[in-house]
Amino acid sequence: MQIEQSLLIKIHELQESECTGLLHLEKENQNIVLCFQRGLIAAAGSSLSQLQLGKVLSHRGILQNGALPKLLDVARRKRFLLGKAAVLRKVLDEADLKDAVRDQAVQTVAYAMAENFEVQRFEDTSVDLYIPAQLNFERLLLELARNNLRPVQVDPNRLITLRNGHNLSNLPWYPQELSVLSQLKTPRTLQDLAITTGMGYESLSKILCVFKSLRLITQVDAPLSESTAIVKRDGFPFMHLTPEIGEAGLSAKLETFHNPSSFVSEQFKNLKVRIAEMAAQGPLRVIAVSSPQAEDGKSLVSINLALSFSKDPNRKVVLVDCDLRNPSLQKFLGTSVEPGLVGYLENDHLQAQYYLRRLEKLFFMTAGGASENPVELLSNPRMQELVAYLKTEFDTVILDCPPFGPISDAQILTGLADGLLMVVRCGKTTYGSMEKALRNFDRSRLIGLVFNDVKPMMFNTQYHYKYYNYRNRAYYPYGSVKKSNRSKNYLD
Repeated sequence: MQIEQSLLIKIHELQESECTGLLHLEKENQNIVLCFQRGLIAAAGSSLSQLQLGKVLSHRGILQNGALPKLLDVARRKRFLLGKAAVLRKVLDEADLKDAVRDQAVQTVAYAMAENFEVQRFEDTSVDLYIPAQLNFERLLLELARNNLRPVQVDPNRLITLRNGHNLSNLPWYPQELSVLSQLKTPRTLQDLAITTGMGYESLSKILCVFKSLRLITQVDAPLSESTAIVKRDGFPFMHLTPEIGEAGLSAKLETFHNPSSFVSEQFKNLKVRIAEMAAQGPLRVIAVSSPQAEDGKSLVSINLALSFSKDPNRKVVLVDCDLRNPSLQKFLGTSVEPGLVGYLENDHLQAQYYLRRLEKLFFMTAGGASENPVELLSNPRMQELVAYLKTEFDTVILDCPPFGPISDAQILTGLADGLLMVVRCGKTTYGSMEKALRNFDRSRLIGLVFNDVKPMMFNTQYHYKYYNYRNRAYYPYGSVKKSNRSKNYLD
């Protein structure tokens, strides 16, 4: 226990000091190295084969049937790290790699604590990595608590409540954990929690174990007064609980975020103004964004438009990735694809807000993974309920839809929206695909066209030049579906 605490104390000290370098741990002839960048754990290395990245990728089901030796051979020949070789060969994308590197780091720290590795020295040196884990101390504690569940004793006759003073939005909670946290904004008994969350006692016990390890909860004998409640407003406390992502993993293509005064950003501001003018003539709260075919750039238009809307004072904006065949929102935001829309649609008792995350003032819901039955899921009454709920909580709802051809997903989603924004890419979208798309929806819902990938003319910055350079070469999967790379969590 003392060695465990000394390691955690050292990691916390390095984060507080924003150190960059290598922390060396040893036990007999075994070695572990934790890499730090500005105080965050960037990666972990070990002489132990079970802690190496290839094992993590195999455990996630990414590498199968002898794929690891082939990938290692490519990495050696190209002089790449294993993760970089996996991304370049399209075994996984950068967001999946970041998750795997983070899992490896957590497993390495957990192993070092369990096996009583001792801190030897910290080497102050530069660390250059392809995709750093960017694991902070708070998230490390959360993942360690999830991986080391211990029986928790809860007095059924006493009330459980959250402790004051904790920032709960800085951690990537699971939807089930958020559901319990939301209910604990006022004191409840274990039986109350089971009724209000719809969860069984086994799952609740695991979640409460994690909360207790993080010292988030306590039990009291009498109800707390209204003045001591964690959250006083009715409904879901968005800013208090919604997990917030950092800026480090954001794609450079999010022009409206990185360069708010650039020419491209100005075009999205102009587009926003035109939509606002149209909204004055009729309801336009839910906007579907689609394109006639794949690779037209509709997802980048969706997220940049949503970011532009979120800059307006007192406007609450949410973006939903409804492309359940080829999700892409998470790639631009540098976050995991789960939890998201698929999880919500497949779950009967968890509410939509528990699947939301946010970037500053922009709330978003990722796709939650690729689905094998997207048409059935999008036709589910829960999808209609989701849109209806979001309209009550947000001023602007943007649905990033799949392309219109040759699938029917976008037709279903357009029927749930107040208007459709069609993205057409210069030199890419064909007249035939455009004509087919126009025949597949009610034209009265069409807000307008965004002519994408048009080079701006000198001295011409009028609103009708909607420009964004989008060059994603990934194909659109109509048949086979790439399954999620997420490993099972402690609640599965």
